[in-house]
Amino acid sequence: MNCKLRPWRLSDAKNLAAALNNEKILNNLRDGLPFPYTEQDAAAYISVTLSADPNEVFAYAITVDDRAVGSIGAFRQGNIHAQTAELGYYLAEEYWGRGIVTDAIRQLCGILFKNTDILRIYAEPFAYNIGSRRALEKAGFTREGTMKSNAVKNGKVVDMTLYSLTRSLDPYPVRRLVPEEIPEALDLCWRVFLAFEAPDYAPEGVAAFRASLDDRARTRSLIFYGAFDNEKLVGVLCMRAPQHIGGFFVDAAYHRRGIGKRLFEAMRQDYVHQTFTVNSSPYAVEVYRHLGFVSTDTEQVTDGLRYTPMVFSEGRSDP
Repeated sequence: MNCKLRPWRLSDAKNLAAALNNEKILNNLRDGLPFPYTEQDAAAYISVTLSADPNEVFAYAITVDDRAVGSIGAFRQGNIHAQTAELGYYLAEEYWGRGIVTDAIRQLCGILFKNTDILRIYAEPFAYNIGSRRALEKAGFTREGTMKSNAVKNGKVVDMTLYSLTRSLDPYPVRRLVPEEIPEALDLCWRVFLAFEAPDYAPEGVAAFRASLDDRARTRSLIFYGAFDNEKLVGVLCMRAPQHIGGFFVDAAYHRRGIGKRLFEAMRQDYVHQTFTVNSSPYAVEVYRHLGFVSTDTEQVTDGLRYTPMVFSEGRSDP
């Protein structure tokens, strides 16, 4: 299930109160929130959030179909930690187990790294909160360690687990794209396709590729990875289930800089089983071979699109 982040509205108070008026959620948060949690409490929180310094507090409603179903925020720290932000979030119980928190974390981190000077985002879930820890791990956070006896919650001494995600200082960092960045990614795919792949296709094939980019249901089903030069998107790799590369394009001005390999290696980190398939265009066959792919069949043609089925499997080599 997809979610979207947006600024809070006072009209969200009713839904926020309904979500947070739950002891199961409060047991995983720091103390200080009232219980029962009323609509008036929610309105007061939203008012404070809306008046906060937008360079210090980055707070959003997690929404499904524009209905607030949770909260996520990052809070800039002080002094020598001024480029560090602490992450916090919660979700209405009825939406647990649907990947929404992971999606929300990725979206917020993408916003912060794109629009602020924040270098490091960290979270400190209770060690017993397995769901929260898994969401952080799936969002790309690194577990830095366990903080023993770090809190007293509900009268019990508990451990907390420290997770962090840092802005890459390497050239051309790669990260998963948030929904708002997908149109830019599709534009890059089209430009590179026209320059390097379209010449190998009949008009029918070019039209079929354009139609695939315009198919919203298809693009919503894809996972997009992007490589950046500062704020400029310069490379895109997209995945569809189960583990198939549905698109792989690098801006012409950035060829031969290792960006394709960066995208491929970053994508691999999200999968336990290291077997991937692709239907390679004629132009890209050698690119995929350099990454370790091998052909599994001869060239095929479907709807005017020429492609060679290929597979990558860790440890496999050409016969």
